[in-house]
Amino acid sequence: MKNDLRDRAVIDATAELIDVFQLTLLTASQELPSTRCISHASLVPIIQRAQKALTSGTFRTYSAVRIIAVLESAELLRRLPLTSPRGRPVKIYALGFNETSQPSALEVMQAYRPAGTLCYFSALELHGLTTQPTPHYHLAEFRPVIASSAVEPPTESSDKPQSLGVEVFTLEDVKCFLTSRDPNNLQGIQRRQLHSQCTVRVTTLEQTLLDCLHRPRSAGGPAVVFEAWASGLPRSNAAKLWALLDSIQNPNLMRRAGYMLEYHQTTSALLDQIRSALRGFPTDQPPESLLPGIPYSNTANDWHLRTP
Repeated sequence: MKNDLRDRAVIDATAELIDVFQLTLLTASQELPSTRCISHASLVPIIQRAQKALTSGTFRTYSAVRIIAVLESAELLRRLPLTSPRGRPVKIYALGFNETSQPSALEVMQAYRPAGTLCYFSALELHGLTTQPTPHYHLAEFRPVIASSAVEPPTESSDKPQSLGVEVFTLEDVKCFLTSRDPNNLQGIQRRQLHSQCTVRVTTLEQTLLDCLHRPRSAGGPAVVFEAWASGLPRSNAAKLWALLDSIQNPNLMRRAGYMLEYHQTTSALLDQIRSALRGFPTDQPPESLLPGIPYSNTANDWHLRTP
């Protein structure tokens, strides 16, 4: 009889836990990029909030890990099969047990770092700027701002191979990278709805085009860069492109953007603005490559760049 009562109490407490968890999750949905998947770091405070609302004491003293195990048994959570290059588990969970409705890689990336921004090839895919198969995905986090030093850091060669960032996991046979970005170079960010249950942060179309010239390898390589500019320029806003270039104030980025505008036979006031701004920057250094990391040998003297 006692065992029956104990079992009944556990069943009732579990039912309450499920109800309270779902209600707490619904309340917190505005804070989450997706209601289909969630990282362990985002899940723990939601569980702790739900525990405080329980009337039964059965699960109030449980650790978050034990509560997660209960919710997995109840098929409310399902650990996604993510492969980490460092052998450490990456804990991201699908919410609800529906294997026919898997979260996409972009959705999982955003859930992994809710404050991050999808960029490079991730953004190209979202904006429909490439027809190439996905080589990798990228999510950017802002680099901590440090006080300026009187000593200028050495300038890296524009032919030096570029890093893709820190590989965090593999999903659907595609590697996903976390990359650290300078806030000054990442200013065009928008929120975009992937579907009714997920909203992501992604670079704007104009920022994405400039990012191709900043880290072409992360964007998928030269062929993807030229494809993206060909399809993206007609859809871009010249005023927004100039606002980014003027704010970033990087002469090599201006030269690269100017070259691409001219290459695609774009005649606009933007070209005149770029040429005018570049008069204030010296050209006493050897020309940089149009695409950093790609050792082009031809020279476009008008833009002080090495080009294909």
